[in-house]
Amino acid sequence: MIKNMTINFFLNEKRIKMNGEIPIYARVILNREKFELSTKLTLKNPNDWDEITQRLKTKSPLNKSLAAIEHDLDESYNFLKYNNKVLSITNLKNQFLGGEYENPKLKVFLIEHYEKNIKGNSLYEVSTQKSFNSAICHLKNFMTSTNKNHKYLSEVDLKFINDFEYFLCNGNESYPMHLMRNSINKYHIKFKTILNKAIEQKLLAENPYRGFKIKNVPGRLTFLTSDELTSLKKHSLGNNKCLQRVRDIFLFSVYTGLRFTDAISLKENNIQRDWKNYWITFIQKKTDEQSRISMLNKAVEIFKKYESERKMTGYVLPRITNQKLNVYLKVIAELVKIEKPLTHHVARHTAATTIFLENDISMEVTGKQLGHRSIRSTQIYAKVTNKMLQKSATHLNKIL
Repeated sequence: MIKNMTINFFLNEKRIKMNGEIPIYARVILNREKFELSTKLTLKNPNDWDEITQRLKTKSPLNKSLAAIEHDLDESYNFLKYNNKVLSITNLKNQFLGGEYENPKLKVFLIEHYEKNIKGNSLYEVSTQKSFNSAICHLKNFMTSTNKNHKYLSEVDLKFINDFEYFLCNGNESYPMHLMRNSINKYHIKFKTILNKAIEQKLLAENPYRGFKIKNVPGRLTFLTSDELTSLKKHSLGNNKCLQRVRDIFLFSVYTGLRFTDAISLKENNIQRDWKNYWITFIQKKTDEQSRISMLNKAVEIFKKYESERKMTGYVLPRITNQKLNVYLKVIAELVKIEKPLTHHVARHTAATTIFLENDISMEVTGKQLGHRSIRSTQIYAKVTNKMLQKSATHLNKIL
């Protein structure tokens, strides 16, 4: 591949000195990448500068100095070219300024690194892979819109990340964006993971995210109130068996607090029974930790309802994907006239808030039921509901 370099000198009027002198800068372009540097030369009168020749219009020692700088840059370029060095903008700059060379082994493209180490890696769940793919899709769009398609890992710096943040928040004419803060944060976390993988392989010295602070915004948890839950359970759903099955899957997580992946993966051997109670014993997909939770009677009813189907499939609940389940839940929400965005994860929020905490179950027990590692994870559900306020008022009225 032919490597071309161009050198342009210009007056940097953004950096005018206190005495009114204008610095002269050099802009070096190599393979569509560039760097700018100060020549440490200044000009008092901008009218003396010729934009075409990029020199002073009259004879001046400054012109000789600029020619010398141009010669030194050419020498730096030729040194790299004829001494088997990587012809990159970074190496050119370092050769000219006396810095260190880039290791050719580190010339790994960002997207190639992702495709080799993350994409299709069996260590990641399908849902995690989808999240990585979404992050990379936005990253590719950002790089395309800023002419950074062929970005090396070693060239990803704090400015690149800040520009990516601005793109995710605002987009541009080609890629308009309407992302929520939490979605933006998820993409940053995935990109950060990709760069951490490069550090493990010694392709990066440190993660540029060290200088970037992800802006955390408390999420608004959607849950069903006890009245909404009652309406959902009592509605006929047009006697549609498919919608009724979807409702049962949703309600199973309302009364167990299980995530979709954990609930849909349950098999008969995950359900244990002692002389009095039913228990669910399983390994959480998200945390890979062993959990054992007690089943409420309403969850047991749903479990027994699908006994004949369970004997054929081996699974506790009817088979369906999370995506299709959420499509049907939107239909159910319209029928029941629930105005909240209904997804399966709302069942888990409802379990924490409406089923456990609102009925005076302690934060510690609620956390255990939800499979949280830390009480801090449970505290995000500690919302004061109308029912809690009513209970408090009734209790105080009795005392007073």
